[in-house]
Amino acid sequence: MTSEAVNRKTYRVSVRALAEFNQIQGSLIATDRPGPSALEGQQVHRITQVSRQKHYRAEFPVRLNWACRDFDIQLSGRIDGVFEDGIEEIKSTRVPIEELSDEAKQLNRLQANLYAALYSLSTGHADRICSRLSYVHAQTLKEQTDDQWLSQAEAVDLLTTCCAHYEDWLDKFHRHQHKRAGLLNAMNFPYPQLRVSQRQMAENVYRACRTKRHLCVEAPTGTGKTLAALFPALKAASSQQVQSIYFLTMKTTGQQAATTALEKLDPERELTSVSLGARKRLCLNSESVCDGEYCNYAKDYFKKRQALRHKLFSRNHWSFEQLKTLGTDNEVCPYYLSQDWAIWADIVIGDMNYIYDTTATQPYLLKEINNQAIILIDEGHNLIDRGRMMFSCEFKGEELQMLMARVPAAMKKPLQKIQKQLREYCLNTTVELSDTAPDALVNALRNFNAESAALLRENPSYEPNQLWQEFIFTSARFVRLHELANKEDFTWRVRGGKPAERKIELLCLNPAKLLKQKHCCANNVIAFSATFTPWHFSNQMNGLQAAVTQQLASPFKPEQFRVFIANDVSTRFKDKTALPQALNGTLKRIVSNNRNSMVFFSSYQQLNSCSSELPENEKIIIQQRSLTTEEREALINRFRTETGLTLLTVLGGVFAEGIDLPEEQLSEVVVVGTGLPQLNTVNNEIKQRLLNSGLNGFEFAYLFPGLQKVLQAAGRCVRTEQDYGSILLIDDRFEDYFHRGWLPEHWQVSIGSLKNWD
Repeated sequence: MTSEAVNRKTYRVSVRALAEFNQIQGSLIATDRPGPSALEGQQVHRITQVSRQKHYRAEFPVRLNWACRDFDIQLSGRIDGVFEDGIEEIKSTRVPIEELSDEAKQLNRLQANLYAALYSLSTGHADRICSRLSYVHAQTLKEQTDDQWLSQAEAVDLLTTCCAHYEDWLDKFHRHQHKRAGLLNAMNFPYPQLRVSQRQMAENVYRACRTKRHLCVEAPTGTGKTLAALFPALKAASSQQVQSIYFLTMKTTGQQAATTALEKLDPERELTSVSLGARKRLCLNSESVCDGEYCNYAKDYFKKRQALRHKLFSRNHWSFEQLKTLGTDNEVCPYYLSQDWAIWADIVIGDMNYIYDTTATQPYLLKEINNQAIILIDEGHNLIDRGRMMFSCEFKGEELQMLMARVPAAMKKPLQKIQKQLREYCLNTTVELSDTAPDALVNALRNFNAESAALLRENPSYEPNQLWQEFIFTSARFVRLHELANKEDFTWRVRGGKPAERKIELLCLNPAKLLKQKHCCANNVIAFSATFTPWHFSNQMNGLQAAVTQQLASPFKPEQFRVFIANDVSTRFKDKTALPQALNGTLKRIVSNNRNSMVFFSSYQQLNSCSSELPENEKIIIQQRSLTTEEREALINRFRTETGLTLLTVLGGVFAEGIDLPEEQLSEVVVVGTGLPQLNTVNNEIKQRLLNSGLNGFEFAYLFPGLQKVLQAAGRCVRTEQDYGSILLIDDRFEDYFHRGWLPEHWQVSIGSLKNWD
């Protein structure tokens, strides 16, 4: 066997994906999304398969190897059922077949016919074959079948056409991948040398990517984590076993850092990259529904997508602005186009929601990676809180009341059923937190979504208002997360009262299991942060229990930090009334010292009470709860250009991480309190659940999250090897064994009375 044969690339594609790729007719359909849940679909399939005749074979596997000139395509799938005359593809639905969109029916028919062709070839079925498409209602189990008979020649011709179309695209993609391999092999680090800690991190990242191991790296500020992660990941991807690199971050600044690093690594702009953005940021027609019936950018989307697919390789980086320009010029939705292109790009830069959120608009993105992507997660300590947010949802009676006044008469009855189930659940639930799920409410929401879709299909001239659209998506998310929830990691929080006051929340208490499921879909995951410590807490909660861990030494000298613990001040709740007076003199000294400072409080309530006695001064900035991205950037720019500024802000907020203010731009950080999360019912429930699983509930629910917030805020000070800065920790608890034991080793800490600090 020649070396060329050994190294020959095989591209694996599912029958469904091949059908979607060849979908060249139709528009985006917003109202088709609500439907049976995945669990419902599985149950419908099983019931339908069991009901079939004796010689019916369910879940019949098929595979075809399609040899191309320079590579192979392996097409595979499982036919729902085969019988004597042909195959059956089962689709569960909540609306009658005649009310499904033409786009959905065409795609389902193409998928069924491809299965028929594969079955005919794999079994030598020479006669005409029946391609049966069976729609089964998820509630009534009523069936509607659509049979189409194909000769073997017709079946083979269809398969050949679809595979040839896919081959034509893969040929362009394969040539780009081959060119990319040479580029990555020759790629050099953009600076004369790596820092010591940077090299240590890069070596471990490369090793983890080649061996398909997850890795968590704690690297202090100043390490150069973005380049130390991206460069070795790209080098590891040169083998062509890795198709894409996903650089995920929770902050806009992290996305900008990744784009800048990529420009340095690829100055000739030969790699392809796509930035994923929120729908609102990319939408070109925010006044309309994302549906071809109402929006020209969604109309004939699949035909436009096919025509534009080759443009992916026409430039190296598709930013938000470039995607919007392309969308405007070609009257195509840039949001959906960016999602489709992400599957084929070398590097994808975006928020972690696009990969990890189970209810994201394009949940197939992670599925299509097929273990061929390296996932890099910046500020990886946020995985825990972000995971809880992604897997939590709420349903508000207020939104229901508002919608009831703004829908057609035909939709009043489904909404009244929802209102009835919401009322009954709230009345029957006598505790704030409950393990009993609102199953009847969820069923009512499913029915509402199905009836909304049917009504809009029957009345194409009727455009649903924004409130109706949002309610459909809120309902779909609620239904999907209800399906995922288990009693070990989730709880339901209930608030009763008047109809508009009622609210049900599904709260994810521990996201580890769901995050782990997502991690396993990638080649490997590299998470990096300055604050993973304590390791046993982070990796237990972020789904990376099996990850290799690496803790890098600080690149800074101890004398660059002046760290002081004020041990004569208590920020405990019982001492809150005395705290403003205790801090008054210190805050006034900070304001008058002509240095740029940030003071971090544990809560807005604490911030407001302690700042009330400060004089009005344009140099004193008090962060407001609602702050736009533009206002945040403007404030940061003030720190870059002015001196003597004092920002009063909160731990865990937008200024506590992800900002870079070197040298005199930020000379001093003050942390008031240990950052403990609020003592409340939910956090106590998290503590109890963790205790039940054998962990230290109080440490995991309160102490460690607070500690990480403190260390993140302190990390804003001293950003380069030329910086010097002061860190003041105000609370006597910082002196105890627990907190002192987790402070960075390179800090030289002094302890004393607050009045002795200056």
